[in-house]
Amino acid sequence: MSVAPTTHPSTETPGATASVAAWLAGLRFDELPAEVVEHVKWCLLDTVACGLGGRRSAEGDALIALSHATGGGAGGHTVFGESQHFGLLQAAQTNRVLINVLDYDDTVIGTGHMSSVAVAAALAMGERCHSSGAALLAALALAYEMPLRLRQAVNPTLPVFRSTFERVDSGVHLCATIVAARLLQLDAGGFADALGLTGHLRPWHVTTPPMSTHGMPRWFKVTQGDVLVPGLQAALLAQRGVQGDRTMFDAERNYAAHVGSDRYDVAPLLAGRDAAYQLLGIGFKQQPCCRHSSAFADALAQIRAEHRLEPERVRRVRALVHQWTHDNLASVHPQHMIGAQFSMPHALAMVLLDVPPGPAWYRDEMLFGAEAAALRERVQLVHDAQAQHHYDVEKRYAGAVEVETVDGAVLRAFVPAPKGAAARPFTESDHRDKLFALAAEARLPRAQVQRLWDTLRSAERLRDVNELTSLLAPH
Repeated sequence: MSVAPTTHPSTETPGATASVAAWLAGLRFDELPAEVVEHVKWCLLDTVACGLGGRRSAEGDALIALSHATGGGAGGHTVFGESQHFGLLQAAQTNRVLINVLDYDDTVIGTGHMSSVAVAAALAMGERCHSSGAALLAALALAYEMPLRLRQAVNPTLPVFRSTFERVDSGVHLCATIVAARLLQLDAGGFADALGLTGHLRPWHVTTPPMSTHGMPRWFKVTQGDVLVPGLQAALLAQRGVQGDRTMFDAERNYAAHVGSDRYDVAPLLAGRDAAYQLLGIGFKQQPCCRHSSAFADALAQIRAEHRLEPERVRRVRALVHQWTHDNLASVHPQHMIGAQFSMPHALAMVLLDVPPGPAWYRDEMLFGAEAAALRERVQLVHDAQAQHHYDVEKRYAGAVEVETVDGAVLRAFVPAPKGAAARPFTESDHRDKLFALAAEARLPRAQVQRLWDTLRSAERLRDVNELTSLLAPH
C-alpha cells in the first residue's frame, strides 16, 4: 500500500543534522544529475547480480532456514532466488548477506560496501510502499551520498585511522535508514528523528578479526544483515512520531568520537545540493574477492595474457602490497569460501588457472585441489613503500606484481586501479556479462534475465518496485 507523507514538528536547533535532514527529505529525483542517476542504476544492477549469485551459498541457506524457523517465512517481500515471500525485516536482512557473501559487490575506498545495505533495504521498503523506480533511485542516491559525506566529515589522521578509527564499512549502517525514510516520504523532522534513532549505533563491526594466522573466519559475513533491522525500524518508528536525537551530527556533538576519529568538520554535511556527488567514485568488481586483491589480480592477468603464461611455468609470484594487505591477506590454506575471499594467494591462483570469476572460484576443487594449493604456495606478499603511498596518500587500490618463471625470467606489471574502479570503469558489456553469469547461479531462465536487464536499465520508468522484484526468483 502507498504511505502518505508524515508531518513532524520542525527541527528546533539549526545545525548539521537539520541541514542534512532537510536535504535528504527535500531533494527531488529531477534534481539529480544525469550521470548520478546512471551510476546509481549501474549500482542497482550490479547489486542485484551479486544477490542472485549469492543465493546458492551455505550462508544463504542458513538464513532462509532461520527465517522459516522464527516465523519470518510469510509476508510480501522478496529474497533473491526464492519464490516464497518473507517478512520485511527477514527479507532485507537475508538479502544483505546474499549480496555480499561472494565479496563481489561494489565498493568505495574509505567506506566499503554500501549497496549491500542500501539496495537490500530499498527493495524491501520499496515493495512495502509500492514505490516508483524514480523514488527508488533517488533514495539510493541519497543513501550513498550522505554516508560518504559523513566519512569525509570524520576523516581521521593517518595514525588514528590505523589505530582507533571504525574503518570497516564506516557509516554504511545509515544507508538503511535513509532509503527507508525516503520511501516512507518522511519530512525533514521525521528524517532527523530517524537518523537520530540510528546514529548512536556503532557500524556493524568495529574492527576486522585477527587474520594474520588463520585468515578470515567463516562467521564474518553471516550476521552482517543485522544492521538493516535497526535502520529500517528507525524510519518506521519516526513515521509513527517517535523522536530521535535531532542534533546527532551537529558540530558540538563531535560524531567523530563515536567512530574513533580525531577530526570532525561538518562542512561536507552542510553542502546539500551544491556539492559534487562522491557516489560517482563507487566502483564495481571484476573478481569475487577483497578489493585489496583486485588490482593485483588484474596485473597478473595482464602478465598471463601478454606472455601466454601457463601455471607450470611459474616459480614464484611476488605481490608488492601495503601493510594491512601484507598482514591480513596472505593465507595460503583457506578452508572455506569466506577465507578464500580474503586470501590474495587464492585470488592469484584462480587467475593463473584461468577460472571464470564467480562462485567457481570457491568450488571444492579450487579450495582443496592440489594444483590450486601448489600455486597458492608460490605467492609471496611483500610490503612495499610505494604500495603504501598509493593506499595511504593517493587513496587508491593499485597493484604491482612480479612473476619469476622456471627459466629465470622476471615478468612485471603494474595496474594503477582495478577494472571497475572510477578510473577504469566497466563497460555495458562488463555489467551485462556479470548479471547473466550470476543470475544463472540462481537458476533464472535466460529470457527472464533479459527482462530483468531491460527493467534495471530503465528503472526510472518503473511504476512499482514490485515489477522489478517479481523478476528476482525463477518463474
